[in-house]
Amino acid sequence: MILDGRSALVTGASGPIGRAIADLLAENGARVVLHYRTTPPENTGKNMASVPADLTLAGFEEALLAQAREMAGPLDILVNCAAEQALQGFSNPPDGGIARLLRINVTAVDVLSRAFVRQVPASARSAAILNISSIEAQLPAAGHAQYAASKAALDSLTLSLAREFGPKGIRTNGIAPGLIDREGLEDAWPEGVARWKKHCPAGRLGTPRDVAAAALFLVSEDAAWINGATLRVDGGMLATGIF
Repeated sequence: MILDGRSALVTGASGPIGRAIADLLAENGARVVLHYRTTPPENTGKNMASVPADLTLAGFEEALLAQAREMAGPLDILVNCAAEQALQGFSNPPDGGIARLLRINVTAVDVLSRAFVRQVPASARSAAILNISSIEAQLPAAGHAQYAASKAALDSLTLSLAREFGPKGIRTNGIAPGLIDREGLEDAWPEGVARWKKHCPAGRLGTPRDVAAAALFLVSEDAAWINGATLRVDGGMLATGIF
């Protein structure tokens, strides 16, 4: 129970990656608050609670953190997993353009992380922020321009937060997943899944649990001297230069 006595907020926990992270943190002793926007996470277990919030609204961060603290006590882990993945190219930008993607994928992380730092108890033996990025920050897939740009900005923000908050005893790291399997993915994008399996050195897609295992390590004391890193969890795909 390496997180015994710790309390965490996981944003985007109604999605498969966020939920897998929340479940694994709880399995390892943390009290976990699962954030969602519209669809509550199902079957929350022991030491888990859920809370809704719209991350595009001004001032969302204070209300979200207050509710999370009421449910789980003082927080010392924040996992920024909520994101929007609008996959259109420059000729067909997503609704709201790149501004909406930046608002959810970067600005919300910035304001929530700063508010989180302000509420970390001075007595906390450690605290950690974890940002879920993507290998597309370094190698964008065709037609994913705006999404990839937002994740590149998030990687830069991770470095800045690590530098700013490290002296306060708060580490900030990131995870850059590759293609993570989910229900219906192969039916929706058969050519992409086939290309991934063909070229990925691991020979398979990732799973939400693969990402969660990395998250557990990075927020734990085992990673006490890791700050400002973004860990690729992609089966070696980025090393091939093919995506």
